Amino acid sequence: MARSAAGIARTAVVEAVSVIAGAIIGTLVAAVFGWLFLSVSFGALAGSASVYVLALVTVAIFAVLYANLPATPAVLGSLGVGILLPTVIARFAFDAAEPLGTLLILNLVFALVALSVYRFVHASGLVRRAADDVADRA
Repeated sequence: MARSAAGIARTAVVEAVSVIAGAIIGTLVAAVFGWLFLSVSFGALAGSASVYVLALVTVAIFAVLYANLPATPAVLGSLGVGILLPTVIARFAFDAAEPLGTLLILNLVFALVALSVYRFVHASGLVRRAADDVADRA
């Protein structure tokens, strides 16, 4: 069954909004959590563009997993990717000074919040209506 151009545009808008919302809110909540409970600088996490790029890539991988896997493996894979990918990249590419346990806890919080926001926004009827409006204009 071929999808129409409007259907593809709707899907793209919903996915983009879901990924961006999950990445931004997940990063901000992890930064607040780290600042409150782990003595990590809020500005170092919330003010760095590289952290947001990494968050966008990670949540985009969530979207790919949800598109290609059933629900339970997609959740488990997303949580695994959401914890391990940012931890490895922060540890080796960003040369983070925090201990490994702190990075794992921060990224666990990020993964849980980002995945929850991604799924909530993706399932939201309000976002679907907005996507319909954008797709109808195209």
